[in-house]
Amino acid sequence: MTVYEAVVSRLAMLGYTVTDNDETGLNFLIDKCEKDILADINQRVLPDGLFYVHVDMVAGQFLYDKKAAGGLDGLEGFDFSAPAKSITEGDVAYRCGTWCWCFWWSNHGLWNPRGSG
Repeated sequence: MTVYEAVVSRLAMLGYTVTDNDETGLNFLIDKCEKDILADINQRVLPDGLFYVHVDMVAGQFLYDKKAAGGLDGLEGFDFSAPAKSITEGDVAYRCGTWCWCFWWSNHGLWNPRGSG
């Protein structure tokens, strides 16, 4: 499965149907998010274990950009309000502003501070 196919599948799971007009934007975000992850982990090749992190980042950024551009107006089921301002697990705390990936992950049941994602 390619990253593009996985992103389309993830967006469908979240209730958004990808159209042909979305392909260019998704391909741009696939490259951008991959470069962001690689810069964060100081690597040149994305490890296989981060495949779905990459997919989720692309899907989340795509929906966020669509909302900012008004592309989700009138569609039901999309709530972009942050469910938390910080996440704390033991002695580790993560604080965010108005938006961060941990909010998107936790909002969709994907945040697991004890796991790898």
